[in-house]
Amino acid sequence: MNARESSDRLIDTLTRYRNLLILIKGSPDPDVIASSFALKAVCESRGLKSSIVALAEISHPQNRAIVKSLDIPLSIEKGIPSPHGYDSYAVLDFQSAYTKGVSEKLPCAVHIDHHAEAEDDVEAGFRLVSDEAGAASTYMALILRELDLPPRGPLRTSVATALLLGIQTDTNNLRHATRLDYEALQFLTGMVDERIVQKVSNVPLSEDALRLVGKAMADHETYREWFFAGLSFIDESKRDNIAIVADFLLESGEAETVAVFAIIEKKRRGGLSLDVSFRTSNADLDLNAVIKSITLDGGGRAYKGAYQVNLDYFAACPDRDLLWKTVRLATIETLKAARDNIHFIELRGFYRRVKGKIGSLFGS
Repeated sequence: MNARESSDRLIDTLTRYRNLLILIKGSPDPDVIASSFALKAVCESRGLKSSIVALAEISHPQNRAIVKSLDIPLSIEKGIPSPHGYDSYAVLDFQSAYTKGVSEKLPCAVHIDHHAEAEDDVEAGFRLVSDEAGAASTYMALILRELDLPPRGPLRTSVATALLLGIQTDTNNLRHATRLDYEALQFLTGMVDERIVQKVSNVPLSEDALRLVGKAMADHETYREWFFAGLSFIDESKRDNIAIVADFLLESGEAETVAVFAIIEKKRRGGLSLDVSFRTSNADLDLNAVIKSITLDGGGRAYKGAYQVNLDYFAACPDRDLLWKTVRLATIETLKAARDNIHFIELRGFYRRVKGKIGSLFGS
């Protein structure tokens, strides 16, 4: 990443518009909250109006604490957001910038992400999509460094603190940090509010999350070194608990790879979806590749990721128990097949490399 070039291109793009809709797709986590907040600060510095709109509830206690403690201006619009009044939109920390109901009406001004680039995405005035960094917050921090923004004061401290938390979270407390992540942290050091960092980092598990951890331990299945846990039905406002349970199970040492899943009830729209969250401590396993082998509607990093499956067709099913048993069985069988398939591919590649080494030794 060339930070100076990126900052110049971003400013050049933003000056073409007057009111930017900054969309948070998926479940709002610290990285997307922080990077969106930073982009809003850049907009303000150039006299451009902007609003941060999340398309899902913030259910994770830590994420709610970040928004409240740093007074981040964020609104929630479930479903398809209204593009009325905006002349462009931005998407951060998400592989695809396409957003139904918005992309058809507004140009995408900005798309920033730290995952591999999605295929057939919409065009963006400014696109910075690369896995060179461990967090979208890293890219925004380095851009702010070049622009010397925000100016010194409360906003600078709030943005810097949010970005630090975003980088820490998405790099798993720097276990998967890259050179760019450390470069960004070096810039942020000295500007953050350490009191808020400590406060947010020590948010305890909610009662709901603890209850679901108990359910995961009671209703799980192990397959070789993988741990599968089904949580049954969860309200859409509590979907972050799936990732919370996955984090807890991995940190507790239950298995080196964890997959936690549940059926999400979208009561407002009457729909259903299957949400699956992965975590692994296996440095040789690429969970993004595992997820892509199951569906293109998901992804992540090598050590964590998630995917969703639309189940609206089954929303009218009167027998919830039967529906859950069917989905649970199908999901576990899918995960087992994905696990075996990815290991077969890795094993085949290993033998090819060994064969090549042996061949080179004997000159064949």
